[in-house]
Amino acid sequence: MRICQALDLVESPALIAEYQTHHQRIWPEVAAHLRQHGILDMEIYRLGTRLFMVMEVSDAFDPAAFADASNANPHIQRWEALMWQYQLPTPWTPPGDKWVTMDRLFSLADQPAAQ
Repeated sequence: MRICQALDLVESPALIAEYQTHHQRIWPEVAAHLRQHGILDMEIYRLGTRLFMVMEVSDAFDPAAFADASNANPHIQRWEALMWQYQLPTPWTPPGDKWVTMDRLFSLADQPAAQ
């Protein structure tokens, strides 16, 4: 299953550069946590201050269990506190949330093949 989410960055070239540097090699504890909870792959794309994250997750991935485990993990909490200095919720993000799941509007796979 694929999950796509969005988040914004603080509008600061220096902070955006730092954010990108942190993501060149994330903390090993963070990568291990993601993998342990069924995240098979994750990519983050940027356009200006908007981030777009694509996650490929296993069938066993449980978003609520992942959130609970993340909240209970001190490494993840330190990482999230560090990242939050660079990040902003989008205008459409519910209060208290961070990354917000996007709705899929189009898939070529859903289109009929040419005859």
